[in-house]
Amino acid sequence: MADLKNHLDKILHSAVEEPDVLVGEVVHSVNTGLLSIACGSFRRGKLTCGDVDVLVTHPDGKSHRGIFGKVIDGLKQRGFLTDDLVKQEDNGNQKKYMGVCCLPGPERKHRRLDLIVVPYSEFACALMYFTGSAHFNRSMRALAKTKGMSLSEHSLNKDVVRNGKLKVSPGYVIPTLSEKDVFEVLGLPYREPHERDW
Repeated sequence: MADLKNHLDKILHSAVEEPDVLVGEVVHSVNTGLLSIACGSFRRGKLTCGDVDVLVTHPDGKSHRGIFGKVIDGLKQRGFLTDDLVKQEDNGNQKKYMGVCCLPGPERKHRRLDLIVVPYSEFACALMYFTGSAHFNRSMRALAKTKGMSLSEHSLNKDVVRNGKLKVSPGYVIPTLSEKDVFEVLGLPYREPHERDW
């Protein structure tokens, strides 16, 4: 496996664009209707990024099923994925791959890649969660809790019943088609990704 320190070096924002484009090409070769979005500090517009996080979904709510392995195989056929760290991690209806990638060519550095396939019904909350920042996510979850709600990478729920720190009932999912819907339900003005680095 390539040197771990090399994986974790911060990379310039512009250096994430090429991997993002390549992943998008492979994703669309599997199904042209799939959406592929680079998240994390890249989406927040930071000058440097720790790794490459890509979220994949399909607006029809069903065509994301069965594409996880095809996308990973496609990336390997391109020679883009060099090492598997976690081949598949199931988190409810979400599937996550964690590995190491490297673009072809001399002087190219290996980078960490997380690829997450999510159902469209969870896309807005997943997009917000994987965009971050971590402190922003904690603040949003804390606010939801004060309103008797819960917020995760899966959904925004209302009528959540808690007994102290223990969640007795998960409540009911509030449909959220976009990140703006999440902000609106929580009574907040919308913040663009670059405004969430706090």
